[in-house]
Amino acid sequence: MLAALPPDILAFIGVILRGLQLTAQSFVLGGVMFVLAFVRPMAPRLAGQAAELEATGLRWTSWSGFALTAVVTIAILNTLAQLVAGLEIDTHEAMGADFIAWNLVMAAAAVAAGLAARSAGGNRAYVLAAAAAVVLIASILSSHAYARLDDRPYFVAAGVLHQLGASLWIGGIPFMLLALGRFKDSHIRLAVGVRFSQLFTVAVGLLLAGAALLAWGYINTLAGLVGTAYGIMTGAKITLLAVLLLLAAMNRSATHRPEGDVEKGLFRLRRFAEVEIGIGITVLMIAASMASQPPSIDQTEFQATIREIAERMLPDRMPRLVSPDPSTLSIYVDAEGKTAEMETADKMWSEFNHNWAGIFVLAMGLMAIANGAGARWARHWPLIFLVLGAAIMIRSDPESWPIGPRGFFETLTDPEVFQHRVVGLLLFPFGLFEWAVRTGRLKAERHALIFPILCAVGAALLLVHNHTLSDVKERFLIEFSHIPMGIFGVMAGWMRWLEIRTDGRIKTVAGLVWPICFSMVGVLLIIYREL
Repeated sequence: MLAALPPDILAFIGVILRGLQLTAQSFVLGGVMFVLAFVRPMAPRLAGQAAELEATGLRWTSWSGFALTAVVTIAILNTLAQLVAGLEIDTHEAMGADFIAWNLVMAAAAVAAGLAARSAGGNRAYVLAAAAAVVLIASILSSHAYARLDDRPYFVAAGVLHQLGASLWIGGIPFMLLALGRFKDSHIRLAVGVRFSQLFTVAVGLLLAGAALLAWGYINTLAGLVGTAYGIMTGAKITLLAVLLLLAAMNRSATHRPEGDVEKGLFRLRRFAEVEIGIGITVLMIAASMASQPPSIDQTEFQATIREIAERMLPDRMPRLVSPDPSTLSIYVDAEGKTAEMETADKMWSEFNHNWAGIFVLAMGLMAIANGAGARWARHWPLIFLVLGAAIMIRSDPESWPIGPRGFFETLTDPEVFQHRVVGLLLFPFGLFEWAVRTGRLKAERHALIFPILCAVGAALLLVHNHTLSDVKERFLIEFSHIPMGIFGVMAGWMRWLEIRTDGRIKTVAGLVWPICFSMVGVLLIIYREL
């Protein structure tokens, strides 16, 4: 089935699979840390529950190992389909690619990790650790680091530090929540929080050291950071990592509160940890997308200048609120018949769509702020999602049904069209669910959490969203405007999560921040331009 898909769709699927692989890998390594660096050293202080806690942790790690096996297996099939479809080579020859070989090693190690975590032997944790180490090494050797011809040991070492630190931190957080949920005694829970704070401090140190080394090797210059897709995605990672570090610092302070305030601090720690997991997975998805991009040092001739970026990003005219006539677009001619006038009309069509979408999104953000301030009429703001979803379905891709010459299913093979269709369809249940929550028709917390989850997932997809353009610089300039939208969207989703899941001052602040972030997405869409 994968072989029947076009290369662009396969490439997009490959990015998603790489992100899922990094996520499952993190949970495997986090499970190893949980058993060997938390449960066993802390056993005397765990009120006789160490054995049960270790068994549960190993069970979670086993599930992660088998999930990693499944993801890597699908990724291998997807890569084979890409090689066969894109390079027109036979499957046997494609199986000889280094990337495929290392992914096979990773799949085998993941199976071994899953089985070791379920075995009854006394040394199973150490066998699991060895299998997890092979998973990490195979991940590095299937990345940019091993592909470098120059300074390969430098990049491999930096990659190991970076991935190890990220995996132990992001993958260790669910296990911290597992441990905190097992104990009612505040002193034991405080000891759990302190121990994980120490472990995560080491993990963050490894992550930052590796990140600095990789940035120096792959980017090196300011122009490489701001003028290439790889560079700005690194900037997005840095921004979200800064948010994670802030949350981690607040969690660390929660373990050093006065005796009478311990429970309140631990409650906040658990809620912040939930957000850390979500943002951390988003960072891993960005890392996966970066793996599909050539490093900045390999794009020197395609780097955009700061002037070109400023000319594109700074608003110098009113939003485009009048659409060009569809007959002026290039959808009815082939690439050779496209004229400059048609290309201008295509860009005007895109600007019209983005600018009007921004008006809708800004309206929702402002109405959400008004609703938070007590305006009951504004609680119906999620219904605007229905209008926005219909607009995306109809106008986002003028070559497609219902206004273009190509059929609905025919255009789904284009990754950009596919992503637009998925987003447009999701906005309908998205808006209806949140409207039902806002109007009291759905009262359970799990219903209220649908909005922040879908908001964060949608924004994460925007961060890894690719445009199929042959002009590298033009594609970069479009992606440059999407990166801040994605970051604001991620923050809006997880701040709304905090508003729902916390209380007191944190709830109030989160309730103010998320609609502002949402509104900023609208502002960026309103000033979006391609001309």
